[in-house]
Amino acid sequence: MATAFTDKEKEVIRKKLQKAAKECLQRYGVRKTTVDQMVEMVDISKGSFYNFYSSKEMLFFTVLEEYQIDIMNRLAEKLEQENQINANQFVQLLYDFYQDFRYSFVFNIFKNHEMELLIRKLPKEVITTHQLLDDRMAEKILSRINIRESVSVEIVSALFRTIAMSILHVEEIGEKQFDAVLKLLIQGIVGQIIEEDNGERGN
Repeated sequence: MATAFTDKEKEVIRKKLQKAAKECLQRYGVRKTTVDQMVEMVDISKGSFYNFYSSKEMLFFTVLEEYQIDIMNRLAEKLEQENQINANQFVQLLYDFYQDFRYSFVFNIFKNHEMELLIRKLPKEVITTHQLLDDRMAEKILSRINIRESVSVEIVSALFRTIAMSILHVEEIGEKQFDAVLKLLIQGIVGQIIEEDNGERGN
């Protein structure tokens, strides 16, 4: 029988499970990580695990989603600190954040094609809710820049995902050329979504 936990204990255990999930994803990946490994790290029973998450995939997805929210919130905060941001500054901010993703624990999941495996094991409503979150986060960021009227939030959200997907093909694109290619890709996308006045274009 699973142990009954207080609300405070539940919060502590939830954080420990998420920390264990990050460590296991970094070390073993989605396929090789088991619930048994994580509950041993957190020192709870396997039965207790399912009081918090319906599966290891739901735990992994929660960790990945929180990473994404943190990244997007930090980007929004950076934009908020600037009184007025031009296209070049926005390009540099996006470039820095995508490089952060490239060297994060999340990258290996995409690189090893385990994200598809993870998504296949999640309920459809979870994926739908996540896509809505993508759009809301994109809207939050775009509220701080001068976006063209003809460009929808959904399109920009999809463009952000496209940039992230390009990072999975570093080897095919070429290690030496990739940083320059990534910046050019971001510049091209930003040039299509930001409305600048003539004075800013001249800078």
